[in-house]
Amino acid sequence: MSSYLALVIGAILGSSFRYFLTLLNFTILGLPSATILVNIIGSAMAGYFLNKFNGALYIFVYIGFFGSFTTLSSFNMELFSLFSDKSFFKAFIYFSLNIFISFIFFYLFHMISLRFAN
Repeated sequence: MSSYLALVIGAILGSSFRYFLTLLNFTILGLPSATILVNIIGSAMAGYFLNKFNGALYIFVYIGFFGSFTTLSSFNMELFSLFSDKSFFKAFIYFSLNIFISFIFFYLFHMISLRFAN
């Protein structure tokens, strides 16, 4: 039961932070930037804290918080919208920033966490 409670609390916090950032409703170069920012921040933090938790704390942080903070559904809807508007270049940039940059931040912050561990 403690694992389930950890999941629920983490999901509430993660989705709340994500919703707060979407309320800012900002764009950069016409791109819906809140999702990009959320995915980059979430990936960076997930990389930084990789293998740092286990048990209920892992469920709270990774599945609950990061799982509800970052989002693939919003990413897909916004990407589809760009394609529907025939904004193919913007769709490519949006896709690249979300996928590649998020992964790069995940990797970099994991490396940073390993440096602090030594």
